[in-house]
Amino acid sequence: YLFSEDFAFQLIPGSKEGQRRAALWDANPRTAQENPMDGLINPDDYEKGLEEAWERAKPKGSTVTVKDKLQQWSTQNNPHWYGNKLSA
Repeated sequence: YLFSEDFAFQLIPGSKEGQRRAALWDANPRTAQENPMDGLINPDDYEKGLEEAWERAKPKGSTVTVKDKLQQWSTQNNPHWYGNKLSA
C-alpha cells in the first residue's frame, strides 16, 4: 500500500483515486454545487444587504455597483483554483 498510487491520495493533486472520489462527490446532487448562491435560503435578501453595506462603505465617486460585480463574479474563471486541471 505504501508504494501504490492510492497511498496518501488526498495529498497528491491529480491522483487517480482523488479524481475518482471527486467525481463521486460531483455526481451526488446534494454535494454538487454549480452556483454559489444555491446554498443561500434567501439570495435576494443577501444581495439587498450587500448593496446596503456597499453604499455605506464605498469610496466617494466610485462607480462600482453590486449588481455589476455579482455579474462579473458569476462568469469569473479562477485559474489558481485547486480543482482546475494543470495546463502543462
